[in-house]
Amino acid sequence: MADICLLVEGAYPYVTGGVSSWIQALITHMPDFSFSVQYIGTNPDPHRKPRYRFPENMVEFREIFLHDTSRLHSLHQAKHPAETWQAFHQLHEAIALGTMHNANQLRSLLRQPNFAQLTLADLFYARESWDLLEGIYQEYAADQSFMDFFWTFRLTYLPIFSIFEASLPQASVYHAVSTGFSGLLGSLARLRNGSPFLITEHGLYTREREIEIMQSAWIYRPALSHHIDRQRLGFFQQWWLNIFRFMEEISYDTADSILSITNVNQQYQLKRGANPDKMQLISNGVDIQRFAGLRKHQPVTTDHFQVGFVGRIVPIKDVKTLIRALKIASLSIPHLDAYLVGPTDEDPHYFQEVQQIINLLDLTNVVHFTGSVDVRTYYGQLDVIVLTSLSEGQPLVIMEANAAGVPVIATDVGACRELLQGISPEDQAFGPSGLITPVTSPQATAEAIIQLWRDQDLRLRMGRAGEERTRRFYRQEQLYSAYRELYHQTISRARSGKAW
Repeated sequence: MADICLLVEGAYPYVTGGVSSWIQALITHMPDFSFSVQYIGTNPDPHRKPRYRFPENMVEFREIFLHDTSRLHSLHQAKHPAETWQAFHQLHEAIALGTMHNANQLRSLLRQPNFAQLTLADLFYARESWDLLEGIYQEYAADQSFMDFFWTFRLTYLPIFSIFEASLPQASVYHAVSTGFSGLLGSLARLRNGSPFLITEHGLYTREREIEIMQSAWIYRPALSHHIDRQRLGFFQQWWLNIFRFMEEISYDTADSILSITNVNQQYQLKRGANPDKMQLISNGVDIQRFAGLRKHQPVTTDHFQVGFVGRIVPIKDVKTLIRALKIASLSIPHLDAYLVGPTDEDPHYFQEVQQIINLLDLTNVVHFTGSVDVRTYYGQLDVIVLTSLSEGQPLVIMEANAAGVPVIATDVGACRELLQGISPEDQAFGPSGLITPVTSPQATAEAIIQLWRDQDLRLRMGRAGEERTRRFYRQEQLYSAYRELYHQTISRARSGKAW
């Protein structure tokens, strides 16, 4: 049995950077604890290979696939009393509203195997399920397409029941690195066997899903006129959003500790109903020595201005805004080079769209994709790092760049403002280590790039401020010390039988 079971959705060990790097480093730097990892993916992929070598203290790795229907053939239907189907109706009501409106009763039902003894086979094939589906349709969606309702119902409960029916590795503590499906799985561990459950929110999972839902083309929303009000969610978009809100609420409700890496995320957690007595702030950190002094060993270029982006080429990073900003900036900066450092294969369709924009804007000689490389090579030569993300938690790239003395331009999301301008008076006294821009604003981003190109002294001051801020507040040792203490306290308390 592992000391800690990490619950991870769609990241480690198959996606590099961000949360995955955090997990690998956490396990590696805590050899006094044994870890297991429960990975939550969409479908099995025999060609997918881990991007990380598992540390020696990682004793077990398991996978759950939310959309894998092959297991349906091994499930059996059973005859259930009317009360069981009524219990499912209560679950759907909570999901439809996006809230645990009858929390005590719902917790009691979730403690039972599967959900009130129901299996996915019961839900998909039983006559009672069809009757219930018709009733729910008439109650909630009579003005919507029944076909769309039917398939949304199935797509909703396939992943949820995959979690309900999952078998977890045994562990002293379960630690989810987000809400969503990993948070729901941690909640079940807490409710069903009493194991302590922790959540660390790096980004705001539900908020990011909301952005994706708003932008989605696959979720049907009828146009009421030739003009679609994009601020108004359609019925099925709202349904999907409420699923994630429901999983967020139950995660906050059942967790013993709710951890955040930023002050701004804590404010969100409070607004979404998290108990302040459970909340704790543990900021991320970087290996200062790994990034310090990189620029001193690189030749200084005077004729080219080098802009960098470090991250995945995916929609949430809004790389398209960055490309448009580079086009505007290139009209003022005679020798502009941009290096996009990071994997390009996570969302091939989006990467293709980014390449098309580069071609249309005639930037093929300006923008260079490096793929996955040692980022330190580029931190040593870049004049500025730019992030145009739609959503962030506490970006490691900002801390890494600042530790290397590189100023950063970032959108005003997540902890970007905190990292670049400081939080406390002591922190703010270092001065800004970069510039903040609005979301989806190529013009503002371009103006910030041009400002730093024109003012070398400002770049140097911001670089020094970043080095000092990171060295004082964002050291890697502080992160591991805080988690080591939290894990020891949680395990000790659980083994002693003390109530939370």
